[in-house]
Amino acid sequence: MSLRTEKILRSLDRAYTGPICTVKDWDTKVIPQTIRAKLKKYGLEKTCDMENPINCDDDLADQFYKAGYELALEIGMLNVDTERIIKIQEDELLDTLRHKPREITLGSGNDSVVLKYRRPEDPTPPLLAASLGIVVSEELYVPIVSGIVKYRELVDVLHGPSLSTVYGRKIRSGTPYETLMGRYETELRREALWRADRPGMAHTGVAGAVTQYGHLGGAASIGGPGNVTMALCPVELKTNFSVFHRIMMAINYGMRIRAGGFSYIGGYAGPPEGAALANVAVDLLIATILDSDYTSSYVYDIQLLGNCGRKALWANSVAIQAISRNTYLIRNKIVNETGGPCTDMFMYEAAVGLMNHCVSGASKTTQPRSAGGKFTDHLTPMECWWCGEVFKSCAGMTRKQANEIAKQVLPKYEEQLKNPPKGKSVLDCFDLQEMRPSPEYQQLYLDIRKELMDLGMPLDKVYNNVALAR
Repeated sequence: MSLRTEKILRSLDRAYTGPICTVKDWDTKVIPQTIRAKLKKYGLEKTCDMENPINCDDDLADQFYKAGYELALEIGMLNVDTERIIKIQEDELLDTLRHKPREITLGSGNDSVVLKYRRPEDPTPPLLAASLGIVVSEELYVPIVSGIVKYRELVDVLHGPSLSTVYGRKIRSGTPYETLMGRYETELRREALWRADRPGMAHTGVAGAVTQYGHLGGAASIGGPGNVTMALCPVELKTNFSVFHRIMMAINYGMRIRAGGFSYIGGYAGPPEGAALANVAVDLLIATILDSDYTSSYVYDIQLLGNCGRKALWANSVAIQAISRNTYLIRNKIVNETGGPCTDMFMYEAAVGLMNHCVSGASKTTQPRSAGGKFTDHLTPMECWWCGEVFKSCAGMTRKQANEIAKQVLPKYEEQLKNPPKGKSVLDCFDLQEMRPSPEYQQLYLDIRKELMDLGMPLDKVYNNVALAR
């Protein structure tokens, strides 16, 4: 039996033998009470700085780490299917932090990339996976994905959009339709990568899989050491057997494990400080309990249905910095834009959010979530290229530089956060045959790019205008 299998079985055993706690008590008592106590103990209450959305205070990030470390050991994770708490011991957590790899290879051949641990203000460019699971029409899937992965300089890993149908049938989660979709999506992905001459590009799970059935359906097609399974945990600090199914799938097929658990401002964790604290703890717990190769957790603002407002920007900066300053864990962090394709709001949201994550020490991101992922076919390769350009170009910036830029860009879009523009569908703003944005979208890109460069964002690096220069 492998060491990884032994670790996962130990966690699974505890899902049956750990302390009993109902989901209701966990959500309404354990989480809010424990987080409030930790914030008070470490003097972290009301530390959210709305005037400085990107944290530049190392001591504050370190205090959040200390509190998150203690929270992880005290609280553990609740398995909602058995209503048992999976607890960890400090020696297990320390062993995890000592032995997690500082870099891993994803993909194969000419398309392989190295995913590395990064510190705040790290000059090493991070990686970009595209896109988040925005629903697209079945007939548009291959051309959209082929465009997304066109530029090696910008997009490193394929996560991919989701399918609206499978062979014309509605996909129903937890049914055989989803199992079939899992294999079908991976087949379409491979066709798209072949068309783009990137056959060895790494895959991340099955984007359209709502339950374990979709992931298991696609496992045979994308299994292997260069690819990644995706296991997303329920909020807050919970897991379930669906997550464990996906972890076991990774073990069976020799895949890397990407596990995530999100934290909500305005949810059970409470204010921005509580969500940041929970996010620190969940990174530590997922790395230990689920033995993830890298984590994929972030803070989300329930009221805004995204995380590009001041509260979420600050909370994500603190949470990312807390881990990247005090551990060597590799982490994928996600920006949730709410503006749609071909809107200045999307361009600004992505720029500020990705700059924040890059300078705070994220190793990788999965992007974009155009229009909040609410509308079918509201995804174009252009958003993916823009996200790659910004995220990679900001490597080496200081947090102070990024904070000053963020303070100037936020007023350009934050009044729209409660009512963001839908934008345009791919057919209305992108030519999928020529693989170019419409003239309107191209000009928008050029105008905003110049505007941000004038503010100090270093977009004149090797990624200079790559999305439009060929």
